[in-house]
Amino acid sequence: MVIALLAWPLPEAPQDGISGSFLIRDVSIVDVESGLVTSLQSVLVVDGKIASISATGSIDLDGATRVVDGTGKFLIPSLWDMHTHSTKLAPVHQHPLLIANGITGVRDLWGCMNKPDPFFACIEDRQAWNEATANQAGLSPRYVGQSSFQINGGSEVPKGFPDYFKARNPLEARQLVAFFADAGADILKVYSEISPAAYFALADEARARGLSLEGHRPLKVSLADVLAADQRSVEHARLFLFECYRGADEFRALNDPLGAYTPVLRARLVDEHDSERCRLLMQQFAESNTWWTPTLLTLRMGAMAGDSSFRTDPRLKYIPDLFLQLMWEPDADRARDSGSDASGRNVNAEMYRLAQQHVGQAHAAGANLLAGTDVFDTYIFPGFSVHEELVELVAAGLSPIDALRTATINAATFSGVEDEFGSIEEGKAADMLLLNADPTRDIRSTQKIEGLFFNGQYYERSALDRLLEYAEQQAGSWRTNLHILWAAVRSPLLRVQLAD
Repeated sequence: MVIALLAWPLPEAPQDGISGSFLIRDVSIVDVESGLVTSLQSVLVVDGKIASISATGSIDLDGATRVVDGTGKFLIPSLWDMHTHSTKLAPVHQHPLLIANGITGVRDLWGCMNKPDPFFACIEDRQAWNEATANQAGLSPRYVGQSSFQINGGSEVPKGFPDYFKARNPLEARQLVAFFADAGADILKVYSEISPAAYFALADEARARGLSLEGHRPLKVSLADVLAADQRSVEHARLFLFECYRGADEFRALNDPLGAYTPVLRARLVDEHDSERCRLLMQQFAESNTWWTPTLLTLRMGAMAGDSSFRTDPRLKYIPDLFLQLMWEPDADRARDSGSDASGRNVNAEMYRLAQQHVGQAHAAGANLLAGTDVFDTYIFPGFSVHEELVELVAAGLSPIDALRTATINAATFSGVEDEFGSIEEGKAADMLLLNADPTRDIRSTQKIEGLFFNGQYYERSALDRLLEYAEQQAGSWRTNLHILWAAVRSPLLRVQLAD
């Protein structure tokens, strides 16, 4: 019976986009590069491209062009999530939520090793989704860049895989780069526990083979050395919490820095924060070629894990029951229980507030920022959380237009596709969100979506709502959760990760 149910394909997400040519009339266009909003514009979309932009009334139409009324509405580029983690079943529980929220580009920062995995999305999966979307045979965001699995010094590698995946030393690190280069990866995802010697060999070999080093700042490697190694991006808001700590050098020298990450240390990260050290490091960061993806929402989870309203978010209906019960709730419980020191001080909340300040200060110093959410992490809702991250960035001190840039033109520029995506210009792809309010006045207006133009189709509000309904149905479906469970128990990579 179970085997038969697993062999029975899950229902596909609805694809209710309208194909054809479109004229968006009387709309206000948000230029994310200049920051200007120009009203009473008409945008002609032909074959998924922006054919022309002009004042309303100056474009001659043929009978096949569908008119979309933009009166009182605002047009922005569709959004990108620059830090995600997709599973094999992403078409069921991630892609519908991303598209419904206007997220049409993603950078996926994990992958597989030298054999397919039942649970994790591999390079071949992302390539297949890209091809299906291009042919309008499937519906997913565009995956830009192909990542390795996390490279963490060996703890992430199950038994039965070649030793070089552990990257414990320079030789293994170079062999690992060679493998992923041959496998078609262009991103090496570095993680926290890789040794300095292996990290520098990884960086050197990646540079020689044209691969990009992206991911965490290894705990035993200084930010200055990460910048010197030309790591393309650094992830997460803890970056300057560690780097601006007066005891940073001593912390890096510990045999097990991760094991020392206790509530006592977290309090010291706040109490022994060195503002001048921070200012100099941020200036150095701004002068480098490295980008920062703060994913502030991941720190917010730790700060809010004890808040009952946070833990009863109505959007939980979109999260598969299995993820919620076996992963999210236990993880949030751990964050709640370990978030305070012996005196009852909520050190997680204080770290979160300090990290917000760091993001604003780094932006003011000129650092290049990207919007990312760490989708698949606890209380990160696919699609929805990109809009929340933009709110977080504004709360940190960015203007609404600067926050918009992190999820549009900055993302496209980082990915090397700014000539085709990331802004509303003639000749570029017509990946655009039609909003009911001006996001340059209130960044929360990115959530007021009237429609989405994507990949040559227009998704009206009703079509986006049907994607949300589908995602909700699948999240609560015992058959979908059975598929997820079956994939999870067969995944050696996930078993190691959950045991860590």
